[in-house]
Amino acid sequence: MTTPLVRPVATRVVRPEWAKRVVSPAYDAVRPQERAELMERDPYVFLHVTRSPGDAGDGATPDEVTEQNAAALDWLLDQDVFTDVRPPSFYVYRLRTSDHEQTGLVCDVHLSGVDDGRLGPHERIQPQRATHLADHIARVGVNSSPVAFGYQDDPEVDAIVAETVRNEPILAFEREDMLHQTVWEVPGQHAEVLAQRVGAHRLYIVDGHHRVSAGMENWRRSGYGQEAGYVLGALFPTSQLRVIAFHRRVSDLNGLSVDELCREIAAQDFSVRPLGEGQDPTPNEPGVFGMYADGAWFEIKPFRLHPAEFDATVLQERILAPVLGVDEASQAGRLEYLPGTVGLAHLVEVTDRLGGVAFALHPVLLSQLIAVVDRGQTLPPKSTYFAPKVRSGLFLAPRSDVV
Repeated sequence: MTTPLVRPVATRVVRPEWAKRVVSPAYDAVRPQERAELMERDPYVFLHVTRSPGDAGDGATPDEVTEQNAAALDWLLDQDVFTDVRPPSFYVYRLRTSDHEQTGLVCDVHLSGVDDGRLGPHERIQPQRATHLADHIARVGVNSSPVAFGYQDDPEVDAIVAETVRNEPILAFEREDMLHQTVWEVPGQHAEVLAQRVGAHRLYIVDGHHRVSAGMENWRRSGYGQEAGYVLGALFPTSQLRVIAFHRRVSDLNGLSVDELCREIAAQDFSVRPLGEGQDPTPNEPGVFGMYADGAWFEIKPFRLHPAEFDATVLQERILAPVLGVDEASQAGRLEYLPGTVGLAHLVEVTDRLGGVAFALHPVLLSQLIAVVDRGQTLPPKSTYFAPKVRSGLFLAPRSDVV
């Protein structure tokens, strides 16, 4: 018998008086220096629990970082900033910025959907990162950063969400990033309908491929235990999702001068056109790239592009790998991903300061992304960036007996 894809989640919830301090920005939405400043400024921010190796700058090993994360979570629990584990429920979670709003459901999602196709990934992962996250789950014993999924709009689900948000929220707050977050608990009489309706859809992994892979690894390690088979999910109708570009910076030019780099790229069947001062380097359509190196912008465009090819794949397979020698699976620290939310000015600033070459990409179209998943294909890591991102530290869903 197939396990239902979604169910209400039994979870701790951050207490309202602590939410503004504890709930942290998405890990990859904040630059390393900003993460360090946030953690230095406030011992309660949840980034202390989600740190990765290298964040501390103290040479800590991955195992040591995991232990530090667990200690940070234990400390927060001792400070009573979270409720006790609440009875299983669905939650409505709304994220609103000055120009965008999206409202989804928070619940448990069963990982068996990875193997039977009910969960649709679109990006390849970096195995080392997934292994570290699996170690993290096993040690801290909770899911605290929901995986974002998209599902095709469903009027019955919309009606339940609309009814729920007429009630008093259990959380409503805004941090300095100006993202307003609101959480409602869905009345229990709707749980069965939501589980059936949402579970009938294919769920597309929007953000959190490494967390899903880590969940699979943790589930396997646990001997396929019942609770380890779930991942905490935030599910949004696809009509509400907004895709932003994910740019790249390579730390060096692989021994080439800028002129040699341009010639090598041109030899890969691209046009390479220098941009004059005042010309906007933002790619205005799929298949066009902006390249920045040594204080100058260039427009790069392939002479031939198949409609099914995606910009991230074209860049990786036709420029980064053959010209710059960058392997997406083993990048040795040479490749940096920068979300489009930081703006091209930041891309320029980082490249001027640290060197190398930067590439600005056009966002993937959501319709293209769904088509990729439905064809069973994948894109390179960090091909898409969905904004606003769900935050960490709102919910603590137990995945073991640790908490």
